[in-house]
Amino acid sequence: MSKSFRLSSSEKIEIVKWYAIYQNASEVARQFQNHFNRTPPTSKNILSLVQKFDETGSVADKPRSGRPRSVSTDNNRERVRAAFEENPGISARRASLELNLDRSSLRRMIKELGLKPYRPQLLHALNEDDPDRRCEFADIFLNLLADDSSLLSRIVWTDEAIFKLNGHVNRHNCVYYAVENPHVIITQEMNTSGITVWAGIWVGGVIGPFFFLDNITADSYLKMLQNDIVPAIASEMDLEEIVYMHDGAPAHYAQSVRHFLDKTFPDRWIGRRGWIDWPP
Repeated sequence: MSKSFRLSSSEKIEIVKWYAIYQNASEVARQFQNHFNRTPPTSKNILSLVQKFDETGSVADKPRSGRPRSVSTDNNRERVRAAFEENPGISARRASLELNLDRSSLRRMIKELGLKPYRPQLLHALNEDDPDRRCEFADIFLNLLADDSSLLSRIVWTDEAIFKLNGHVNRHNCVYYAVENPHVIITQEMNTSGITVWAGIWVGGVIGPFFFLDNITADSYLKMLQNDIVPAIASEMDLEEIVYMHDGAPAHYAQSVRHFLDKTFPDRWIGRRGWIDWPP
C-alpha cells in the first residue's frame, strides 16, 4: 500500500469484514467510500490486506526492523480476558479481528489465562430397554454381514437435519472458552422458521440433498420418497439390490410409509418395524 494512502486499524478491520460478506473487492471499495466518505483503496490493496489477514490473523502492519516487541502484555491479556468473559462463545478468529491481535499471540494469551475450549453436549434420553435393543441390532447386523460381505456397500443410510433462521446451533462449531467447564445448556426455541434437509449416503457417494420447507409429516415424507428419493437412488443403483435405512422418526413410522417401503424394498429396509428394526 502506498505511503500516500494510509488506513487506520478500524478501516482495515471493516475492509476485512466487508470482504468476508461480499467476497468482491469492488463492492468492498464502494462500501468503504459510502461508510468513510473518502477515496477507497484499490482492489489490489484490498485483496492484499485480506490475504495478510488470512495468513497472519491480523490487519496490523508488519513490525519494523529491530527486536520485536511482545504483544503479550498485561493490558492485552486483560483485553482478551474481558472479551471472553463478555462473550465466551466468540471464535478465536473473530476475537483476533476485534482485538486486532494476531492469532498466534491470541492463542498464547488464551493459554496463559487458563482458558480452555468447551463444546456443549447434546444428550438423547434413553428408555430402560433401549441399550438392549441396540445390542440386539448390532448382533443381527453383524450376523447378516458375516453371511453377506456386500451388505454394507448396498445400504443407503439416510437422515434429516433442521436448520433454523435463528442460528440453530451446530455444536461441533460451537466453542465456549472458560477456565472451568461452564456446562452450557442449549435451549431450543419452538416454532422458529427454518428448513429440513434430507440426504442419503452410500458407498458410491451422496443421494440428494432434498428439502422440506415445512415440518416433515407422513404425507410429505411419502411424497418425497415417491417423487425424489427413490428415483434418485434408482439413477445410481439397482433398486432390487439396495437396502434403505432410516431411523424411527414419527413420519418414518407411518403406515403409508411402511407400506410403500415394503413394496419398493421388500425385506430390504431398515427402520422401525422394518426388515431390521432400527433401535432408538
